[in-house]
Amino acid sequence: LGYANPRDAISKHCKVAGVAKRYISYPSGKKEATFINEPNLYRLIIKSRKPEAEPFEAWVFEEVLPQIRKTGKYQLQPQQLALPEPQKFTFAFTEYELQQLIWLWFAFKRGVGTFQHIEKAFKALGSNMSGDIYGQAYEYLSVLRSTNKILNRITKEFEIDPMTNWRVLKHLRGFNPKAVKIDF
Repeated sequence: LGYANPRDAISKHCKVAGVAKRYISYPSGKKEATFINEPNLYRLIIKSRKPEAEPFEAWVFEEVLPQIRKTGKYQLQPQQLALPEPQKFTFAFTEYELQQLIWLWFAFKRGVGTFQHIEKAFKALGSNMSGDIYGQAYEYLSVLRSTNKILNRITKEFEIDPMTNWRVLKHLRGFNPKAVKIDF
């Protein structure tokens, strides 16, 4: 803080109640040390003429104390991270292409259900494929759920029609995203 004589600075700027002298043991013997409390530390910083003390003084007087007066406490304001807006793409699909995407999702759903159905049997047989089958059966559930949400959003204007390829919408819209076991 730039004080030439620390004892003099403490006696001039600190309140006696916040100053304590203690003895500290060193290999060479005990030595007296002076300790000051937090308010006295602030007093020394504020009275310092060092340029490094100015930002601290400004922080205490302009941020900490006003916030304590308003709220009764000081709390760092969480910095809101500005997450980049996800890049959006626009595609033009034919009705047939949209139907194919839904049918692809439906085939994937049936595959997950099939793997769930056979996984225990492969494990009981001690098959070295049981780990891969488990992965297909349970680790891809999040993909099934997220694509269901996306496909429902992009096909919301279409009606289920049991007489056309839109009959697959029955499975898409009837899917329970909370389900762990998938019917096939």
